[in-house]
Amino acid sequence: MPDSRKGTLVLTFTVGSGPALEVAEFADFDTGQATYRVTDIGAFTLGWDPDRHPEADQDPMEEILHVAYGTGPHSFQMDEAPVLFGVMLAGTESFTRTALEAGALRLRPYRLIISAPVRAPKGTARRTTAIVAALARHWLAQPWTPELRRAHEHHCAPHSLNRYSGLIAQHEERLRRLREHHAYYLQRAERATAILQAGPVPVPAGAPPHPFAPADTPAAEMAGR
Repeated sequence: MPDSRKGTLVLTFTVGSGPALEVAEFADFDTGQATYRVTDIGAFTLGWDPDRHPEADQDPMEEILHVAYGTGPHSFQMDEAPVLFGVMLAGTESFTRTALEAGALRLRPYRLIISAPVRAPKGTARRTTAIVAALARHWLAQPWTPELRRAHEHHCAPHSLNRYSGLIAQHEERLRRLREHHAYYLQRAERATAILQAGPVPVPAGAPPHPFAPADTPAAEMAGR
């Protein structure tokens, strides 16, 4: 149920059998991400996978979505990291939109123990999955989400341009080499064609006999072969 407090949209989610969640919703159109701050738990930042971001003409169901456990630049330990069942979540995870829509989402968040990443307990992972799934479905259903997607594309465009420019340069070099090879093979094929069109080589006078000619075959007859 939406509420508005000082310009911030506050929502109420009932997820599974747990208590109702009070959630403040934010949208960052600089980076193309949506942040949901859950009261007494922490923040979840949702968006598209920055390394496999969608193309403008891509089917939405083929998108790879992304959740960061906290806010700020993506890292292992983020600000406002969520705490569930006494476990502070860490890192980021990617998941398919197909899995989300099919109810088959299974997240495996990390926690930090003595500076070492360890998978969160199964119960924490299940609760995390349920919360993220609810938030993600809400986010994707919003009328402003297509524009947020465009903002994500714009944010990623410099990286995309650099990546595609590099790939174009690689393919241009391959094409150059292929053209060289193609010209060389055409030249050799033309040479082979000319040799075939010239016909068999006649045996010159005075040449030794064929190694498999019968001993009594006249030399003159062999010369004609």
